[in-house]
Amino acid sequence: MRNRYYQPLTTAVLGVCSIIAAVTAGGLAGVEAGANAGVWKKAVKSLDVFDIINEQRVRFVAAHGVADPAALVASVRHSPMANLLISVAIEESRGDPVAVGSAGEQGAWQVKASNWGAVPKDLHGQAGQAERIISALLVSCNGNKVKALAWYNGGTTPPGRSYHYAERILKREGRLYVAVNYLPPKAYRSRQILPGLTGKPWLM
Repeated sequence: MRNRYYQPLTTAVLGVCSIIAAVTAGGLAGVEAGANAGVWKKAVKSLDVFDIINEQRVRFVAAHGVADPAALVASVRHSPMANLLISVAIEESRGDPVAVGSAGEQGAWQVKASNWGAVPKDLHGQAGQAERIISALLVSCNGNKVKALAWYNGGTTPPGRSYHYAERILKREGRLYVAVNYLPPKAYRSRQILPGLTGKPWLM
């Protein structure tokens, strides 16, 4: 039933509800902003470490005479066996994607098309092909890296020199592993975050 207190009371109730809604929205926005900030901090730190590891790889590869170390490292950047692939490419051709061997081997990983199919022209494609070949050999050799690499070099009945080849590669892989994992604390540098055109942070 309406009375003379109805309108003022309604106005007051609506005012209180508006304040509560505004405070709640502000709180949720703050929580969301805080959560997003935490996610971005983790993302930035992860990217920093990932970038530094690849910078270390580039330095290592350059020291081994590869003409375009950044390109070789980029071609295996997301591979779980990146260090091994880099070590094989250094051994086979110094990472040269247009290298041709005396027996018809092609590309940075010196793959024979007659055995493994057409060799891609681009370095990324060659890296993917080499990864598939070495992964298959590791399965065939029950995970024995020395044997798998010897087969990669000399076939399923490799000569003794193929085992020396495998040992060289694994030693190099070990040195590369140390180079990219022994990072001084100063290497974990921070990055500035600036607002992008879409309202999301962009890494600089």
